[in-house]
Amino acid sequence: MAKSIRVSDELYELAAEAGDVLNRSLAEQVEHWIRLGAALDAAGLTMEQTLLLLQGDSFVKEKMLSHLIATSSDSRRRRSYTGAPSIAKRNAELDRQVESGERSPESLFLLSRAQVKKAKFTQRAPAKRGTGW
Repeated sequence: MAKSIRVSDELYELAAEAGDVLNRSLAEQVEHWIRLGAALDAAGLTMEQTLLLLQGDSFVKEKMLSHLIATSSDSRRRRSYTGAPSIAKRNAELDRQVESGERSPESLFLLSRAQVKKAKFTQRAPAKRGTGW
């Protein structure tokens, strides 16, 4: 049974454009992105590692491949989402690294302080009067 969710206009447009290019419906494109994100979470990859993977980092690539090999030994087995425990484990490890001084708290953010300071907040007016939040 299909369910409905709300997404931002920007994400909706981005998914629609990507779906058009890849000959997928909007729903198929969003589901594809969700499955990719769930797979990365299940593999225990951070956003930083994911970006390194996309840039071709061999260490992260090996980690991802070893996870895929370990989980694909029985392709007929139904896989379930296992991201939550790996996320908790990853968060505990990141907390430990920050507390021990191995990494800075800022290293955990996607955007640097300089990028945030340069950013400009804009708010669109609702399309129709009375339809805003």
